[in-house]
Amino acid sequence: MGTDRDWEQWGATDPYFGVYSSEQFRTGTMTSEAKKEFFSSGEAHVARIFQNIEDVTKAAFVPRAALDFGCGVGRLVIPLARRIGRVTGVDISPSMIVEAKRNCAAAYVTDVTFVESDDSLSRVQGTFDLVHSYIVLQHIPWRRGRLILQALADRVAPGGHLVVQILSGHDASPIIRGLVRIRYNFPPVNWLRNLFRGRPVFEPAMQLHMYDLDVVRKDLEQRGFACHHENEAWPGFTSTFLYAHRVAS
Repeated sequence: MGTDRDWEQWGATDPYFGVYSSEQFRTGTMTSEAKKEFFSSGEAHVARIFQNIEDVTKAAFVPRAALDFGCGVGRLVIPLARRIGRVTGVDISPSMIVEAKRNCAAAYVTDVTFVESDDSLSRVQGTFDLVHSYIVLQHIPWRRGRLILQALADRVAPGGHLVVQILSGHDASPIIRGLVRIRYNFPPVNWLRNLFRGRPVFEPAMQLHMYDLDVVRKDLEQRGFACHHENEAWPGFTSTFLYAHRVAS
């Protein structure tokens, strides 16, 4: 899979930028203050997720086990592990997982298991009260991502929650989106773009793919989930947070 190779390249060469594409997180120039900001953003995100679940359910959310799909260098795994007894981080990049383990050790977080991903999550054991993925699925083409979403849903325990972020819309013209697809599928075009932008020439394209929100909701409802979502405006895109509660049987 081309995107899998790309993310291992990010993991090996520029893992923090690969997770959160702000120039302050580039390898070699990231300051200690920037690294602190990087991980603080993860703490804020996890606090937001818990608060939103509690606002909807009108009850305290105290999960016993959580899975973070596309865990990267552990930005969200660490704050999850500070709240939850068992956390599993899943990523396609072995290099990302190595860095995540380093960061967990530095943060004195020990109750975390890391698993290399595949599309069926075949290496993941058990079910989870919270299955989560943020700024990950948008980098995976829709047809493949839909199947991964179904596999993630199947890992949610009865009464548990699935919280994922997807891109569900854009404002680009068909011509622009066509040019973007050429850049994704023909690397020399991306290399030229990198050259003009002053980026490393062979840096892979950070692909962005749209998801059909109605189809995703239908897939989840057929699996016994009650869904609601929140949209956020990103420059040029609609980002959707999907919250899905698996009704206890």
